Amino acid sequence: MGSSLRHTVRTVLAVVLALPAAVAAGAGPAAGAPPPDDLARVESYLRQHMAEVRAPGLAYAVVRADRVVGQGAWGVDGDGNRITPRTPFVLGSVTKSFTALAVMQLVEAGRVELDAPVRRYVPWLRLADESIAVRITVRQLLVQNSGLPQVASMGLTDRYDNTPGALARTVRDLAAVRPTTEPGGVHQYSDANYLILGVLVEEVTGESYGGYLRRQVLDPLGMVDSAATGAEAEAVGVPPGHRYYLGRPQRFDPGFDGSGVTYGFLAASLTDVTHYAMAQLGGGRYAGRPVLSPQGVAQLHTGQVPTGGAGRYAMGWRDSTLGDPAERIVWHAGATANSFGHIVLVPGSDLAVVVLANIYGLMMDGPLVSAAFNVARILRGAEAEAGAAKDPTFTRLLAGLGAVALLLLGLLVWSLLRIVRRPAGRAGSRRRILAGAAGWVVGCAGLAVGVTRAIPAAWDGAGLAQVRLFAPDVGDAMVAVAVLAGLLALARVGVAAVALAGRRSVPRARPRYEVVG
Repeated sequence: MGSSLRHTVRTVLAVVLALPAAVAAGAGPAAGAPPPDDLARVESYLRQHMAEVRAPGLAYAVVRADRVVGQGAWGVDGDGNRITPRTPFVLGSVTKSFTALAVMQLVEAGRVELDAPVRRYVPWLRLADESIAVRITVRQLLVQNSGLPQVASMGLTDRYDNTPGALARTVRDLAAVRPTTEPGGVHQYSDANYLILGVLVEEVTGESYGGYLRRQVLDPLGMVDSAATGAEAEAVGVPPGHRYYLGRPQRFDPGFDGSGVTYGFLAASLTDVTHYAMAQLGGGRYAGRPVLSPQGVAQLHTGQVPTGGAGRYAMGWRDSTLGDPAERIVWHAGATANSFGHIVLVPGSDLAVVVLANIYGLMMDGPLVSAAFNVARILRGAEAEAGAAKDPTFTRLLAGLGAVALLLLGLLVWSLLRIVRRPAGRAGSRRRILAGAAGWVVGCAGLAVGVTRAIPAAWDGAGLAQVRLFAPDVGDAMVAVAVLAGLLALARVGVAAVALAGRRSVPRARPRYEVVG
């Protein structure tokens, strides 16, 4: 009941806050709105994109200054309900820009200094290397050059923990993480940076991160279909999304992750995200209410650390160009295991593009990311670029794992037949039998370890659990190979045991004696 009442109040608040923009939008054609032909091209492109990536549901919006000049919502959610502009999507790493905004609010309030050590605000923070932990600054966390590595393989992300104190517990577990570079050096994208920033907000304000974000960011922006806590996710009804299995959408509902809301699990509807985009384009103001100063917004958007490509990482945003070096864009894409979000700001054109989809898979990252960029290109009068192809690595890996699994299955059946039939005849020497069995066991163990540990580590240090979460078909194939390898090892031990038993049961031949005389 309490959650429903809060949701009703927020809905009314959103309507009130949106009235100035709604009245202005209804007064006539929006100033600077794209020609109808451009919006028609955008919708045609996105419908084709939706079919190509097999997204069950997709929503998009085009924002010009403080107006939504085009939007659409198509398809269904994981429960089969129609997607609308008010359907919540989990935003993935777009969430990082919200955390950066919250921190910058505290900076402007004089409660946090960007270049102060983060231990000033989170004194209990521990890392495996204390000499580095004491030197990491707030700014280095924001721009992702703190030296911390990605922590997915360590079980520090995607915990789906909504119990009180989940965020702080996750940050305490960073005590086992060893930084891989010096603070202030190269860019190294890591969710750990934004986990720590979320705890910083909690320590400085005395509130939970979700509570602060609701009070200081989401409510002022009229984001009533959003969720920063498990309770809010239940209240607004965040629906299940999808992930790919053998190239096809598969409903997947792991639940909300309160422990990861600072780096990737904020949920919001298309309407909510347009409010946020308006504030980003409008110098930190939405419907006349400021959430940050224009100077603070500009600082968040300004790239500071090269990312290794053509762009630079800002504070929760990426700063690069849209093909033409003169066409600067500020953007961030993100994904969870079953959802995808992307915001592209074109400051020089006072333009923003939002694309949300309720599906994700590692192999489809390129095609999904390309959509919002192409919408921006179309609105700038250019042609959409050919969609990025899905990553062939996963298809090849899946085919290779399938072939290995079939080979192991064949060897397993052959070995079991040898045990059952107990072939007659002299076996080899005891040493040879034991050496052969040991070779099989070592080889099978090496294959199982290589498949379940070495191959996943090739993806930014991920573990098998992460592969099974984001590429479940590949993960299942890895498990199948490991299980078959284990069974084959046991079967070869059985073959060796049968051979040794047969060796003992075969009587030694007696020497023949010839009588001479």
